[in-house]
Amino acid sequence: MRFRALLLLLSAAPLWAAPTVKRLLILPAVNESPNGENAYVGPSLAEAIKTKLAERYFFFHPEDEAIENTRRNNFIQEEDLHTKSSAIQMGEWLRQDLVMNGKYSVAGNRLRLNLSLYEIETGKLLVNFKTEAPVTAKMFDTFATIAAQLGEKMAEALPSQQELAASGGSYYDPEKGKRTLVLSFGTRAAGFTSTATNLSSSAAVSNADFPHLNASLAYQRHSVLDMFNRHYRWPIFAQFTLSGAYAKRDYTRDSGTVPTRFMAFEAVPSLGYAFSLLWFKFEPYIGAGMGYANFRLDYSNLARKPVDTTVGQSITTQSVEQFYVLTQAGMLIKYAIHPRWSVVLTPSATLFHYAGSVQAEINARVGAGFYF
Repeated sequence: MRFRALLLLLSAAPLWAAPTVKRLLILPAVNESPNGENAYVGPSLAEAIKTKLAERYFFFHPEDEAIENTRRNNFIQEEDLHTKSSAIQMGEWLRQDLVMNGKYSVAGNRLRLNLSLYEIETGKLLVNFKTEAPVTAKMFDTFATIAAQLGEKMAEALPSQQELAASGGSYYDPEKGKRTLVLSFGTRAAGFTSTATNLSSSAAVSNADFPHLNASLAYQRHSVLDMFNRHYRWPIFAQFTLSGAYAKRDYTRDSGTVPTRFMAFEAVPSLGYAFSLLWFKFEPYIGAGMGYANFRLDYSNLARKPVDTTVGQSITTQSVEQFYVLTQAGMLIKYAIHPRWSVVLTPSATLFHYAGSVQAEINARVGAGFYF
């Protein structure tokens, strides 16, 4: 058994070791020289850096056309790209993780270069690279040398090609991980309505009478507002949950037992807000939806069975159906065991709205979430 577990762990190792891809925007360095004779340096150096880094590191880079269109459409001047604010704004608009910018000047036959690498989300300066190089007829060889020197400083910011190869080419892309399926199982933890036990002519069965097991499948679309405004990353998510419940219990009637089977199905769309704390991700949400419950009552144990007045005959079983509106508030607490998988705990409170009455219960479910 232990040997099989070890083989399973080893076979899954490439997946667990899959690197998280980074999106790196490399902006052309801005020419600070008074003349435009060396304007080719910025774009050529940016291309050389991108090519050289790709030999050693694993990252995605936006198309040149997308960079230029974003700059023009948002009225960013080329001479401002060396500033931190413009670089980070460009990175946010293009949905990048990192952005590199800088400036250069040519004095005599010397090229002076100052490059910076920023993390978009925090604005933190990760790398500051300064160098000087001679201006020669073989400037492209000089660009390659500069790119290689810069690459030595990028190890902590970018996953390596070796990591990608070790994972068998598998990687996790956070931009594509904004959708989550959460499968969970649980039980009603507590009800807040008096429970009926004796069936009479005025009694009504309801969900609140059944401490039940339940299961749910939730689809989440993270940063849902990004679809309407791609300039910012909103921590708002939309969620649609399908859940089902099953239980059995005995009512009493005329001193006899009435075994009852209960099944319920609910559909709840909701909105939530996601934030992280320590190693956990918290996602409180609130929503409203519809539910359907079916109760099958077995009267076979009764000496005096109910009578169906429409046909004038006694009955041994009866099915009661209910449709109801519900509101629900809860929280998904996620702990990531892998970039694609997380353990999920979901406490929630539900209000059932029936004609003339409201019932409430608290549920707790545990399950797994899969990001795709």
